[in-house]
Amino acid sequence: MRGLTRVSADFFLEDTVSDVIKSCPAGAAFLIGVSGGADSMAMLAALRAVSPRERLVCMHIEHGLRPAEESCADADFVRDFCTANNIEYRVKHIPPGKIATFAQRKGIGIEAAARFYRHRALRKEAGQLGKDALILLAHTKDDLLETVLMRILRGSGPAGLSAMTVKRGRILRPLLGITREDVISYLKAKNLTWREDSTNADEKFLRNRIRRKLIPLLNDSFPSWKTNLFALAQTQSLTAEFIGKEAGSHINWEEEGTTRRKSSKTLFTDEANFFAQPQIIREEALFQAIDIALLGAKNMRSVKRAVVRRFCEGSLNAADLGSVKVRREKGNITISAAPVKDFFECGISRLLK
Repeated sequence: MRGLTRVSADFFLEDTVSDVIKSCPAGAAFLIGVSGGADSMAMLAALRAVSPRERLVCMHIEHGLRPAEESCADADFVRDFCTANNIEYRVKHIPPGKIATFAQRKGIGIEAAARFYRHRALRKEAGQLGKDALILLAHTKDDLLETVLMRILRGSGPAGLSAMTVKRGRILRPLLGITREDVISYLKAKNLTWREDSTNADEKFLRNRIRRKLIPLLNDSFPSWKTNLFALAQTQSLTAEFIGKEAGSHINWEEEGTTRRKSSKTLFTDEANFFAQPQIIREEALFQAIDIALLGAKNMRSVKRAVVRRFCEGSLNAADLGSVKVRREKGNITISAAPVKDFFECGISRLLK
């Protein structure tokens, strides 16, 4: 236990948020993603306290996944808080069934599909607020550690195991150095309430199983696991940065003509040079090519690293990697959008770098 008093809880969380936003461009609007849960309500309240002169815009996404009486009550709760505190408020309602249909069509989980719609709505709204507008998300240190555990279990590489960053493009995470315990202490000190999402207890979701089953076991048997796992994530961030630079400098991808799909590219690189590089460099170069081929868009279907590894070892001449196909042909490695499942290996779920 941190043993935070009412005063120290206020100062600890608010000072942390204040330190993060000091680095933001002057006059930038803050678009704050608020679900109504403890983390996002603490972030919203802290921002209101430490930056009263900044333009704060709260956005709530109602995903249409839970019973309407529950999810709409969350939206009303956030709206009432914003109204009472003179904060601009936006709400986006996603029609029931839309996310589930999208998840099934893309071959991804409900959580990933919901995240896609949520981030798309936030990016669109931020664009309307101006080029300097920032999107603030309430990820905490606990979220970071849970994500690393999830990716370990899914077999991610260095980039997937890297620690979340406080700032990435428009995204800002002011609470990333704050624990969930700190959040609850702050809300209690401020006499603030929050909403509980009923799906947080549903153990069909991997994150919930990790949170409810694995983490209590780690806390009991390995009391220093959080410190050690955070150190691993930081090390993997450095590793991923180094490998990424090496891959980019040794393997050059060129664009092949034009493509009928405006949302993708077809790329190629010299096969002999590709296979002359160390295995980990080949794998990273292939992941880089996926990002380039899809014009930076998130790959909504998964690439199993095991399939990438088999191709990079030379065991496969072609592979279906979800949203892209890769093949060896005419002395080149070619990667392009995959409209149909007609190749030898297929990955499912989410891109694990």
